[in-house]
Formats: sequence, C-alpha cells, structure tokens
Amino acid sequence: MAYKNFLELAKSRRTTYEYSDKKIALAKLNKILEAGRWAPSCTNTQPWHFVVVSNKKTITRLMMSANYGDFHLDPPLIIAIVLVQEKCQGDGFACFRGTDTGVYDSYMSIGMAALNMALEARDLGVDSCILTPTQEKARVVLSVSENDAVPLILGVGYQKKGAFEKRRERILLKEIVSYEKMGGKK
Repeated sequence: MAYKNFLELAKSRRTTYEYSDKKIALAKLNKILEAGRWAPSCTNTQPWHFVVVSNKKTITRLMMSANYGDFHLDPPLIIAIVLVQEKCQGDGFACFRGTDTGVYDSYMSIGMAALNMALEARDLGVDSCILTPTQEKARVVLSVSENDAVPLILGVGYQKKGAFEKRRERILLKEIVSYEKMGGKK
C-alpha cells in the first residue's frame, strides 16, 4: 500500500474482526516483527519477547482468553507480546527505579511495539487487531513464566470480504486539546 504520509497510514489502520484464511508471507511477517523490535522503550530496555503463533487450536485458546476475543473470527496468525520481567530494572515490571512512573513505562513500551507492528502490517496491506488477554490463561497457553506478563496479543491476517467493520469516528481536536493547562484556550 502506498500512503502519502504517516497521518494517512495512521488513519487507515483499523481493528479487524473477521479474517480470511489467506496466509501471511514470511517476508511480511519479518517486517512486522522488525517494526516491533524498533519500537521505543523506556531507557532502551526493550522489555519484550515476541511469540509467533500459527497453530489454529492455540490461536483459538488465545483469542478466547482475550477481552472481546470472542467477537473476532480467529486470525491466521497471532504475535503475543510478552513483557519480560528480567529486562525491567526496577521492582516488578518497572523500567527503572523512579518514584513516579513505576511499572507503567514498561507497559507503554509494549504498547508502542504493538502499535508499530500494527502500523507496519497496515502499510504492507495486512490487517490486525490488538487485544488484551487474561494473564493467567495466556501465560499457560504460551508456556510463559509466571514472572513475565502477556499484556497484548496482535492478531494478524487479511480481512474477510464483506466483514463487519466498526464505524471509525474521532472526537474533534478542539474538544480534546488544551494549551498550557487543562482547559486552557489558545
């Protein structure tokens, strides 16, 4: 797909609910994974590990473990984004020993990796959905250590012809932007 600019690409990304059986070429999968690898992370900790799942039974188990996963047709591929605790330098999943940010920075890093992969997929003409699995179920399905977490899974594939699509709307900028302080006008 050829997008004129980043904003056009970002606006074209959508959550896919129904997938066809069409497989994803290995070269496209590798580009998607590479985009995740190059996501920004807190103090460059890169606290992630990507688990690529193509087994249909495993995909179904992961989708059923996810919030709203039962509303989707199973994608042909899932990339589970594992938050690896030993890569986090602070307590728990904190990315450093700070007093304010704590654990959130590591989870934001995982979110950025997921978004990078979703945008790269879109740029390659591949569709996706980002879902949050139930931790215990996802860890068991993927054999992930109980010290680690599986905050997000990315379903990847091609949208089925005639598939359900949610209407995409956004709140006007003037309603969500303030200047200098909350509620501040320009």
